[in-house]
Amino acid sequence: MGIDYGSVRIGIALSNESRELAQPFKIISKIKELDDIVSSKKVTGFVIGLPLQPDGTEGQTAQQARLFATRLDEKYHLPILWVDERYSSVEAEDYLKEACFMRQERRRQVLDAYVAARLLQSVLVKLREID
Repeated sequence: MGIDYGSVRIGIALSNESRELAQPFKIISKIKELDDIVSSKKVTGFVIGLPLQPDGTEGQTAQQARLFATRLDEKYHLPILWVDERYSSVEAEDYLKEACFMRQERRRQVLDAYVAARLLQSVLVKLREID
Protein backbone atom coordinates (compact mmCIF):
# COMPACT_ATOMS: atom_id res chain seq x y z
CA MET A 1 0.00 0.00 0.00
CA GLY A 2 1.27 3.45 -0.91
CA ILE A 3 0.45 6.33 1.40
CA ASP A 4 0.68 10.07 0.84
CA TYR A 5 0.15 11.34 4.37
CA GLY A 6 -1.36 14.73 5.03
CA SER A 7 -2.92 16.20 8.14
CA VAL A 8 -6.26 16.62 6.33
CA ARG A 9 -6.20 13.94 3.62
CA ILE A 10 -4.37 10.63 3.29
CA GLY A 11 -3.91 9.35 -0.24
CA ILE A 12 -4.01 5.58 -0.63
CA ALA A 13 -2.71 3.49 -3.53
CA LEU A 14 -2.56 -0.26 -3.98
CA SER A 15 -0.57 -2.54 -6.22
CA ASN A 16 -1.89 -5.48 -8.16
CA GLU A 17 -1.16 -8.96 -6.78
CA SER A 18 1.92 -9.38 -8.96
CA ARG A 19 3.27 -6.10 -7.55
CA GLU A 20 3.90 -4.67 -10.99
CA LEU A 21 1.44 -1.80 -11.13
CA ALA A 22 0.35 0.75 -8.53
CA GLN A 23 -3.01 2.43 -8.87
CA PRO A 24 -4.68 5.23 -6.91
CA PHE A 25 -7.28 3.71 -4.60
CA LYS A 26 -8.94 6.37 -2.47
CA ILE A 27 -8.48 9.29 -0.14
CA ILE A 28 -9.26 8.91 3.54
CA SER A 29 -9.17 11.28 6.49
CA LYS A 30 -8.54 8.99 9.48
CA ILE A 31 -6.22 6.08 10.20
CA LYS A 32 -9.24 4.06 11.38
CA GLU A 33 -10.47 3.95 7.78
CA LEU A 34 -7.46 1.78 6.92
CA ASP A 35 -8.73 -1.22 8.92
CA ASP A 36 -11.05 -2.55 6.22
CA ILE A 37 -8.60 -1.78 3.42
CA VAL A 38 -5.63 -3.48 5.10
CA SER A 39 -7.61 -6.65 5.79
CA SER A 40 -9.69 -6.88 2.61
CA LYS A 41 -6.83 -6.02 0.24
CA LYS A 42 -4.31 -8.24 2.08
CA VAL A 43 -1.80 -5.43 2.54
CA THR A 44 1.70 -6.74 3.31
CA GLY A 45 3.50 -3.43 3.90
CA PHE A 46 3.40 0.32 3.56
CA VAL A 47 5.31 2.72 1.31
CA ILE A 48 5.02 6.15 2.86
CA GLY A 49 6.10 9.44 1.35
CA LEU A 50 8.48 11.40 3.56
CA PRO A 51 7.93 15.12 2.93
CA LEU A 52 11.47 16.42 3.24
CA GLN A 53 12.46 20.08 2.99
CA PRO A 54 14.10 21.17 -0.29
CA ASP A 55 17.51 20.88 1.42
CA GLY A 56 16.78 17.28 2.47
CA THR A 57 16.13 17.94 6.15
CA GLU A 58 13.02 16.90 8.01
CA GLY A 59 10.58 19.58 9.06
CA GLN A 60 7.34 19.50 10.98
CA THR A 61 5.40 17.79 8.21
CA ALA A 62 7.94 14.95 8.08
CA GLN A 63 7.69 14.59 11.85
CA GLN A 64 3.90 14.30 11.56
CA ALA A 65 4.32 11.62 8.88
CA ARG A 66 6.69 9.71 11.18
CA LEU A 67 4.14 9.87 14.02
CA PHE A 68 1.50 8.54 11.63
CA ALA A 69 3.85 5.70 10.67
CA THR A 70 4.42 4.88 14.34
CA ARG A 71 0.66 4.52 14.73
CA LEU A 72 0.55 2.27 11.66
CA ASP A 73 3.33 0.11 13.08
CA GLU A 74 1.61 -0.20 16.46
CA LYS A 75 -1.69 -1.09 14.82
CA TYR A 76 -0.71 -3.38 11.94
CA HIS A 77 2.89 -4.54 12.57
CA LEU A 78 3.70 -4.46 8.85
CA PRO A 79 6.94 -3.30 7.20
CA ILE A 80 7.23 0.41 6.40
CA LEU A 81 9.40 1.79 3.63
CA TRP A 82 10.01 5.53 3.32
CA VAL A 83 10.25 7.34 -0.01
CA ASP A 84 11.44 10.92 -0.47
CA GLU A 85 8.41 12.76 -1.76
CA ARG A 86 9.88 16.20 -2.39
CA TYR A 87 8.04 17.82 -5.29
CA SER A 88 5.85 14.74 -5.83
CA SER A 89 2.59 16.68 -5.44
CA VAL A 90 3.70 19.35 -7.90
CA GLU A 91 4.82 16.73 -10.45
CA ALA A 92 1.61 14.73 -10.03
CA GLU A 93 -0.59 17.79 -10.37
CA ASP A 94 1.25 18.86 -13.53
CA TYR A 95 0.78 15.38 -14.98
CA LEU A 96 -2.92 15.26 -14.13
CA LYS A 97 -3.44 18.71 -15.62
CA GLU A 98 -1.45 18.25 -18.82
CA ALA A 99 -1.59 14.55 -19.66
CA CYS A 100 -5.01 13.73 -18.24
CA PHE A 101 -6.61 17.12 -18.94
CA MET A 102 -8.20 17.21 -15.48
CA ARG A 103 -9.81 20.35 -14.21
CA GLN A 104 -8.60 21.78 -10.91
CA GLU A 105 -11.60 20.58 -8.90
CA ARG A 106 -11.19 16.98 -10.09
CA ARG A 107 -7.40 17.10 -9.56
CA ARG A 108 -7.94 18.14 -5.96
CA GLN A 109 -10.21 15.11 -5.46
CA VAL A 110 -7.65 12.57 -6.70
CA LEU A 111 -4.24 14.18 -6.22
CA ASP A 112 -3.26 12.57 -2.90
CA ALA A 113 -4.17 9.06 -4.08
CA TYR A 114 -2.32 9.66 -7.33
CA VAL A 115 0.80 10.81 -5.43
CA ALA A 116 0.57 7.65 -3.30
CA ALA A 117 0.45 5.58 -6.50
CA ARG A 118 3.55 7.30 -7.89
CA LEU A 119 5.44 6.66 -4.65
CA LEU A 120 4.40 3.01 -4.59
CA GLN A 121 5.20 2.56 -8.28
CA SER A 122 8.72 3.90 -7.75
CA VAL A 123 9.32 1.22 -5.13
CA LEU A 124 7.82 -1.53 -7.28
CA VAL A 125 10.19 -0.60 -10.10
CA LYS A 126 13.19 -0.68 -7.76
CA LEU A 127 12.15 -4.06 -6.38
CA ARG A 128 11.98 -5.50 -9.91
CA GLU A 129 15.50 -4.16 -10.58
CA ILE A 130 16.77 -6.02 -7.51
CA ASP A 131 15.21 -9.37 -8.52
